[in-house]
Amino acid sequence: MATSTKHRGREFLKRAWESMENRWDGDPRSPTLESWRAERLEQVRALTARESVFYSRRAEQMGPRWSGEFTTKADLVEAGMNILAGSVAEAEVYYETTGTTGPPTPCPRGELEVWASNRTLVRAWTSMLAEDGRPAVVAIMGPSELYAFGDVFGSVARTLGVPQVKLWPDSPRVGLSKALRILRQLQVTHVVCAPSMVLELAEVVSAAGLSAEDFAIKRFLVLGELSTPDFRSNAESFWPGARVSPAMYGSQEALCVASGWPDGSLRLNELNYHFELVNPHDGSPAAGHEGELVVTSLVPGLRPMIRFRTGDLVALETDPCHEYPGRRLTVLGRVADQVLTGDGRRVSAYDVERLALKDVQGCLGYQVLIAGSSQLPAARLRLLVPDPANRTPGVGEALGELLAMPLTVEFTDSLSPRTKTGATASWKTARLVDSRSSR
Repeated sequence: MATSTKHRGREFLKRAWESMENRWDGDPRSPTLESWRAERLEQVRALTARESVFYSRRAEQMGPRWSGEFTTKADLVEAGMNILAGSVAEAEVYYETTGTTGPPTPCPRGELEVWASNRTLVRAWTSMLAEDGRPAVVAIMGPSELYAFGDVFGSVARTLGVPQVKLWPDSPRVGLSKALRILRQLQVTHVVCAPSMVLELAEVVSAAGLSAEDFAIKRFLVLGELSTPDFRSNAESFWPGARVSPAMYGSQEALCVASGWPDGSLRLNELNYHFELVNPHDGSPAAGHEGELVVTSLVPGLRPMIRFRTGDLVALETDPCHEYPGRRLTVLGRVADQVLTGDGRRVSAYDVERLALKDVQGCLGYQVLIAGSSQLPAARLRLLVPDPANRTPGVGEALGELLAMPLTVEFTDSLSPRTKTGATASWKTARLVDSRSSR
């Protein structure tokens, strides 16, 4: 009886989501949206206070509003399965975080959460495929089977009736050479992968004596690490006729927070989350449109979170877009990936990458190295640019100004393998070597 009741409850909520999608005009300031958020938020708070060991204890401590308490990644590690609003036996699928930013944490997900999270991607892909044209074939090049990557985009492709092939480039049974053959043989039109994979594929194509014209790729949909417009423009220089655009922004902990639309923008999944921006240093409300993103689940599923600090710096545009729903989101990188400048400021990974690749084409990778002392630092920008014709003078000047330190630019034919690990490690681990002494 309990299972039947829960099933009926899920079906009721699905109908509520579908009805809300039809009623909401996409404006983030809509009274309809505010009413929806208030109702869903109260439902999630009641559910977690009743069913979650972790949140029931917090509810006792904080009272009904919980206004001053965040959920942190450390909380998730400590709570483990106790964060669930129910039993793991109710999960549709089990995932874990990759451990990139801390110890892995369990992320089982219920059927309602998966369904609601994927809906916004289905809508975005419907628009994208209408623009890019059909027939389409999708290749999904993800990191591992314990991660949601393959399931999410596989489900979206199935919903839209698009053929898919899962190519795990890190698998010893696949690898890049076999992946390349299949991409060409199937005439794949859309590739979902990490940003660095776009460049790795270009390198393998060249080594195989092929060119981008031998493939049918129309669009790379990238996620899993930072990707600035400058990075994407540079990546597109290897793939004439193909676009490189964001696929989504999210995490194992929160699923799909924002989806990528045909114009290359990321737009918040407004129906599934309540969003806040806070000062990353003290948790106070952010003064402007940039700050650390905090999300609260509006889906009353198995693993909802209340005021979860993502650890990501973002910028939000408040003006509505009448073509696509929700606010435009720009991911600026992780809080931990900020770089200390020579004059004591902290700048985002986004700004470092944006200026490192400003006006750069034909670059297969980059790395910033900072040495010297904290008082007299100096930086070196290494750019992997095989074609001498693309080794243009004057690049990197704006990066030196941003970092407030002398900067030299070095064009090279090889880079450390660590520069390809951004999706599995972090931007800072992959792209920055800071060996400044404290003296």
